[in-house]
Amino acid sequence: MITHAALGARLREVRESKNVTQEAASAAIRVSQPTYSRIESGDRPLKGDELVILADHIGVRVASLTGYVEAGEHAKFAARTNGSAATMDVLKSKLLAYLELDSYLAEQGIPAK
Repeated sequence: MITHAALGARLREVRESKNVTQEAASAAIRVSQPTYSRIESGDRPLKGDELVILADHIGVRVASLTGYVEAGEHAKFAARTNGSAATMDVLKSKLLAYLELDSYLAEQGIPAK
């Protein structure tokens, strides 16, 4: 299980590597910059929806923040599309993002409803 402090540290590392300011990140999830700073320090938990929004805003997958990369390694799926490879890539990306978030939430003890 990833701790709030470890997730915050990883978030800071990735955010800085992508040259995203705390102000921009806090605006993306609609919290104040001091509240965002508390997220990175591990003093305030990061909510699931905030995690997804931040990953998207920074330009990374949720798994790169949480470390739950195994979801993509174990996922097998089938889908029908209009034959476009781009459509299949979008479907696969959305599925893996969901599985990564689901793994993170399960590890945090947040049950599916």
